[in-house]
Amino acid sequence: QWGRRMDEGKDRSSMDLGQSQRDSQSLSSSSSNRFYFSCKTSDSEYFTTILSVLQMRKEKQGAVFVLNDEGIKVTVEKDKILQASAYMKSSIFQEFKLGGGNKRDREFRIDLSILLDCLRVFGDSSHIRLTYEGEGEQINLILENQGVITECQINTLKGPKPYDFNFRSSILLNQASMKSKYLRDCFSELDIPGADSVEIVMTPSAPFLSFSAKGDSVACKIEFPNDELSEVFDSFECQKYCSNRYNMGLIQMCAKSLAKMPKSDTTMIQVNAEGMLKLQHVVRGKDGSTNFISYLIVPMEYAGADDEVEEDQSQFHGASLSFAVNMST
Repeated sequence: QWGRRMDEGKDRSSMDLGQSQRDSQSLSSSSSNRFYFSCKTSDSEYFTTILSVLQMRKEKQGAVFVLNDEGIKVTVEKDKILQASAYMKSSIFQEFKLGGGNKRDREFRIDLSILLDCLRVFGDSSHIRLTYEGEGEQINLILENQGVITECQINTLKGPKPYDFNFRSSILLNQASMKSKYLRDCFSELDIPGADSVEIVMTPSAPFLSFSAKGDSVACKIEFPNDELSEVFDSFECQKYCSNRYNMGLIQMCAKSLAKMPKSDTTMIQVNAEGMLKLQHVVRGKDGSTNFISYLIVPMEYAGADDEVEEDQSQFHGASLSFAVNMST
């Protein structure tokens, strides 16, 4: 019967066969362009620590992840006066796979607080695998420790893209590359009772770079020389004198990353013509890779002391967790 229909409807059969081939090609093309992302590591501590220094509040902390072949960029913000970003190279993972899809698939927003809670189910030492299948899909996180497996599905969020601080639109006035340990000690000394701001001064001549803060009953000023005997700076470029004040709370958020990331070797300090401050910490991975944690801070004279705090407009949802036990012998 099938053979008789083929003879009777040869033209139609040829058409159907052609359509079938086109459908097959279309399906193959669609499948080959399907977005996929996965990464895994046998040591979650480094990944978790970098994400934790970006956390500015304990809950409902929106974070935007951007994926590319080189690695992952994670960005968080506070009231358009502080933006923090972490750049993690793909080489810090034992496996890093990314392909297909479009630009929208390679960017997602998530509640960083929930992600960190999930990553810490077994403390800071576990095997992790993170997968994502594109725009609107959940993040799937699998953690394993001594045969016990935890699987977490975390909803992605709808929300605005990171605010464009446009740091490079203004002339770069001054910059210095200094050893992070000196800046770490400096920020610790500046944290005095009653101090609400930090003044940063850069000059072409001595004292070159200084940080100062005034509290209720005490003041603190720290100067860094730039001479042949100094080991503070790797480089120092100052075109003209500049002095700007920055919110103490924002500076301490930057200091937190230095305290939590002891392997930070170098910090780049940059100030543009509008007084915007950029601090970029270089953090070495266990594989020797160079990763970065960057902060952009608006000076107090532009931030506005009386500006209303803007709430994060993301649509926050919960995370669903499922547990499984692998009984290995």
